[in-house]
Amino acid sequence: MFYPTERATVAQALPLTNSAINRFSNIFPLDGTGWTSMKLIFHASWTTAMTAPTLGGVYQYIKGIKLTTSRGEVIVDNVPGQGMQIFEAIHRKVPPYYNSLLLTTSLTADCALEIPFCFEFLNRPEDTIFNSGRYSNLQLDVTTGAIADIGATSTALVVTMDIEVERTLSALSSDGKSLPYAFPYFRSYGPQLNSTQNFYDLESSLDLGLFGLFVKVGATGTMVGQFEGPGLDDLTSLTFRDSVRRWVDLSLDYSLRHNRNKYIHFDANNVYKVTPATPTATLYPFIGVYPHKFVQFGSINEHYATGKKSLIRVECPTTTGTSRTSLLVYGMRALR
Repeated sequence: MFYPTERATVAQALPLTNSAINRFSNIFPLDGTGWTSMKLIFHASWTTAMTAPTLGGVYQYIKGIKLTTSRGEVIVDNVPGQGMQIFEAIHRKVPPYYNSLLLTTSLTADCALEIPFCFEFLNRPEDTIFNSGRYSNLQLDVTTGAIADIGATSTALVVTMDIEVERTLSALSSDGKSLPYAFPYFRSYGPQLNSTQNFYDLESSLDLGLFGLFVKVGATGTMVGQFEGPGLDDLTSLTFRDSVRRWVDLSLDYSLRHNRNKYIHFDANNVYKVTPATPTATLYPFIGVYPHKFVQFGSINEHYATGKKSLIRVECPTTTGTSRTSLLVYGMRALR
């Protein structure tokens, strides 16, 4: 049995160096409590007003997040901010907090990202709860970009980060009845040009199970990094297959858009605009996102087991071939 969760601040105003890997360790309270999530809150400020913010803004500035444990477990495998933003919208069914409309007026922007340890779509979310008592250290790496990623070209940029955790004070019992079954796992791929290669080959491992995935499609000139730029509803079909069978069998574009609306709630009048204007693109950053979940009824046993597969492939052809795609997979790995 678990007690109500509490929210605890781990650190405030941690300075981030631009265009660098910012590493934080030995700051996390590994006291044996079970963590349900970790929140990263970013505060950016600059000196010159922007005329038009870049789609993604501060999320695009966050080039990679990597979270590893002292046991060598990689929970988040260098996933960029925009990838985690899209995942959170799918996971929570609402976009994370981001005051993007203030970018042109206030010289500041704040946004939040969440790393969930418990997946709400599982009947037993605690199966992947983070047992902080197992570890002697936890390391968080945040790779950052430059001011141009947010929307200006020549101005001073200062970014700081706060860290919070949500946790339960219940003891994770030694009899195993409330211990986690696995730890959550996130990994991203791309971007790649579809005219060169329109598929991704995934890892096969006995300890890796997938809960879901999503592809984002963007234009060649704007998707420079993973998940960057305005999205394009340009996918002709999506296939997920292994060496034995197809698990997503040529799912068509409009079916995938319908699936997206099921997870991400926003104005349906704007969802089908292929090339939205800048204000629309900023307000609706999930155009061109195509998600699929393997877990439909809440059972952890619905996960896709990757072990003993000679091929695991995501195929995502586009209508023009000049588009670029990025992919994020999420699931669980067995505890080491």
